[in-house]
Amino acid sequence: MKAINLIPAEQRRGAGGIAGRTGGLVYVLIATLLVLVGLGVLYVSAAHTVATRKATLVEVTGQAGVLESQVEALQPYVSFAGVSQQRVEGVASLAYQRFDWPDAMEQLALSLPKGVWLSSLSGAATGGGSSQASSATGSTGTTGASAPLATTIDAPTLSLTGCAPSQDAVAATLANLRKLHYVDNAQVSTYAKAGCPQVGFTMTADYSNAYAIPSPKIGAGANSTVGG
Repeated sequence: MKAINLIPAEQRRGAGGIAGRTGGLVYVLIATLLVLVGLGVLYVSAAHTVATRKATLVEVTGQAGVLESQVEALQPYVSFAGVSQQRVEGVASLAYQRFDWPDAMEQLALSLPKGVWLSSLSGAATGGGSSQASSATGSTGTTGASAPLATTIDAPTLSLTGCAPSQDAVAATLANLRKLHYVDNAQVSTYAKAGCPQVGFTMTADYSNAYAIPSPKIGAGANSTVGG
């Protein structure tokens, strides 16, 4: 007698079934879906980044346009400031090229010892000025320019004729004269009694052509007179 297998063919061992026949395709579909989802996420992220950067570019471009407009509006003021600075430097340069007679006379008056007076005072330009660098700083600080300026002045030679109570007073006068600001050389040229009841003298003082304006004041001082 022939045996009959009553188990359905699709449920028999080794026969597989729906899962057995389509399992591989399902896995492929799932993997494909995961890849597509990943690509979609990357695309959305990239699109968002591009949109953000475009917005930033538009904002920066607008700010640059505003700044350019401000620069153009301020350009006349910048030009005016440059012209003003050039004029200030020109005026300062001219000022530094002159000899400061008032300051020199003040220092000379302060340098005379007590009892010494002058009967005559004259100055002659040497004409031998040379370019020197003189600072714009005096006894009270900075007067304008922040950098040294080149000056060319005709530094004069002063000639003094006066009267002193003694030879020691004449020597003190000469020593004080040599201490004056920017005096390169001072000497007694002659002694004279004419017009002087005591000790008459004639002195000369040669100033440097680097004479600064203004110059520091000397600390000396006495009850002296100029002109007798």
